[in-house]
Amino acid sequence: MTTYIKLSTMEYPRHEGDIRLEHPNILESQTGPTFPCPDTYALVEHVDAPLLSDITKTIELAKPQLIDGKWITQWNIRSLTEQELLIQEENLRMFSPPTRNLTEQGSEPDVIG
Repeated sequence: MTTYIKLSTMEYPRHEGDIRLEHPNILESQTGPTFPCPDTYALVEHVDAPLLSDITKTIELAKPQLIDGKWITQWNIRSLTEQELLIQEENLRMFSPPTRNLTEQGSEPDVIG
């Protein structure tokens, strides 16, 4: 998805619809590569979020950075808060299959015949 940054306020992410609210002269047919980005905004080049293997961390979209004349997506990696860790633990309990001892003898099936 194409995103923009509003240069005067650094609001991000902004999208074509947000820009059209300020610039109603931009036609709906002008979209994607034909979108006439006003000079008060800049296109932000997308960079995929990094992959994390640490389940105690999370990734958040940060303000883009101007690098070599281009605005580039940035990501913050932070530790989960205590509350987020508790929610994560609860979700794991709720959605994880129960563990079973596969060496134990089961009971007769309860079948109506």
